[in-house]
Amino acid sequence: MAGDALWERVRAVARSMGITDMAVADAGAWEADDFVREITPKIERPSSIMQGARSVIVIGMPVQRTILATSPSTFYSEHNKTVGITEDIVAQRVVMELHIEGYAAISVSRDGYQWNEELRRQMASFFSHRHAAYLAGMGTFGMNNMLLTEKNGPRVRLTSVITTAELPFGKPMEKQLCTKCMRCVNECPEGATASELYPNGITKKRRCLDRATILRDNAISPCARCTFVCPVGADAADPLPTDEAVANIRRYGSLP
Repeated sequence: MAGDALWERVRAVARSMGITDMAVADAGAWEADDFVREITPKIERPSSIMQGARSVIVIGMPVQRTILATSPSTFYSEHNKTVGITEDIVAQRVVMELHIEGYAAISVSRDGYQWNEELRRQMASFFSHRHAAYLAGMGTFGMNNMLLTEKNGPRVRLTSVITTAELPFGKPMEKQLCTKCMRCVNECPEGATASELYPNGITKKRRCLDRATILRDNAISPCARCTFVCPVGADAADPLPTDEAVANIRRYGSLP
């Protein structure tokens, strides 16, 4: 099946499972793009993870801002888990479709590390979905080092499928979405967010991780305050719960 036709088929499979945000990055872009080449070690590029890789399909699933408004809370923690599991299932279904058409493909789970303990040692995952999404043209980076999208700002979870299929790929977005409003910087309870755009400004990962560990131990991770306050994205206009409702929700699984 030719590239365009195969891409439409893959998109249809994902769409049947509720996914509308998908894009493709050229597997060779990790070597061709100056910005990503400097940041990403060769061993963490698609051509190393799957020799012969031609394309990287990036799948995005939005996080509901109405629920995110309650973070940190059990409400948001459970929602975040559900979104992550769902997109992993979608990615594996896409892999199966590519296999049916005779192409090798693998899904890369949304998280490439063993939660806090391993992340504290490595401070990174073995594959960056946000850089794949950037190369596919899904968005640009903000002060909080996260990928910002036009529809959902940073409120989107990402996973990827690496494949030998040659698919029509996108290119990095030319316009910068971050408004430099500094809300993510001011909102961070640990002062972990940098005051410059990525990659000049790098999040202080250990500070962020220390808070994440506390929240995890109380079953209300992740923090995600910088994600919630970002004004970028059409979903920034989504209706929010009342302050009284937020306070009530946080009673269930709140910090001691």
